[in-house]
Amino acid sequence: MHDFRIKFSAVSNHPLGPDAGRRLAEALATMPGAGEVEGASQDRPMRRVTATFWIKVRLGMADAARDGSRLAKEALKASGMGEAQLVELNVSRRDRITGRPA
Repeated sequence: MHDFRIKFSAVSNHPLGPDAGRRLAEALATMPGAGEVEGASQDRPMRRVTATFWIKVRLGMADAARDGSRLAKEALKASGMGEAQLVELNVSRRDRITGRPA
């Protein structure tokens, strides 16, 4: 199994509530398949949320991208932002201790 760091951003057509980042982080923290959540934030004027989390994948980056985007979309739905569109997805294989590329 390999550790992959997933960072994504999504934009909503609707205004974000003041706690959108917190709700997204909580949804990811309880989502089966998502590992450690590094955090989530929001930009209310831009209607944009961003989050970073880790997943374990047996094969490679293509599987991490597929699984990471699926988990991101599920977390958006679970946090009440199901209509938000993913606009950025960054997948990287990193060493959890050093943070350097594996």
